[in-house]
Amino acid sequence: MTEYDPPNGNDTFESPMWRGIDFSGLTVVLGAGTGRLIELLAEQASISGGNILVLSQRSDVLEALAPLRARGSLTLVQARPRVVPVMDETVDLLVFNGVLREVPDNRLRAMFEELMRVIVPGGQLRISDIIEPSEAEYNRAWSERNRIVRKLGAALNRPTALSVDLKRAAMAARAVGFDDLAVSVLPGFALTDAWLEETTNAIRMMAGHVADRAVRDEILGEDIPRLVTAYREGNQRAAERFVLRGVKVGNLALDMKASFTEEDLIEED
Repeated sequence: MTEYDPPNGNDTFESPMWRGIDFSGLTVVLGAGTGRLIELLAEQASISGGNILVLSQRSDVLEALAPLRARGSLTLVQARPRVVPVMDETVDLLVFNGVLREVPDNRLRAMFEELMRVIVPGGQLRISDIIEPSEAEYNRAWSERNRIVRKLGAALNRPTALSVDLKRAAMAARAVGFDDLAVSVLPGFALTDAWLEETTNAIRMMAGHVADRAVRDEILGEDIPRLVTAYREGNQRAAERFVLRGVKVGNLALDMKASFTEEDLIEED
């Protein structure tokens, strides 16, 4: 989430990312999200004798996760996840957690080359992020939200990071050598009154920085009411999420197959 991207709640992971993964090696996570995923991974690494390195720009989340370091398997680093600060071919599992959308299209290949550099032969890649909303009725509020954020970005001359072009990302991953690519598309989370309040408040705050009064008034007087109307149609959801899985071709440095699946890792509510 960028400064010009209102909260979307897409940080919580309840997705098929972990099928057949052993956490006894080095896991690197780019993007801490809300921290829930890191808690789950730290628990598995502690059980398996592995180590986790987490890179995130969000100091608040890293501070909240600091107590988990007592387990001895977790290292937290505040940094932009553009360059992975490890040696070549040292990472057994690399998780791209909700930050691929921040990579410009013209930097996708370079980003995947960096991921390829650090992963061991036979190592695993997991990417989870969000795609553009569909034209379905249940995506109307999310579509309005994205439209407003893009308008704010243009008015403030700032980039936005709202979604991933999944086809382009998969092509970039394959182009640099990732194999066995597979994609799971998952339903977006249900939007709530709390989401609407948080989102409209964020939009109002950002609109206050817009110098063009006509644009500012349009956002406050027309766009926000349109968003609220779409939400009140009911049964609104965020855009779908995806999980892209891949393997770096080569001899396995570790036995990456485990006896548990993601159902054992993700707790059911």
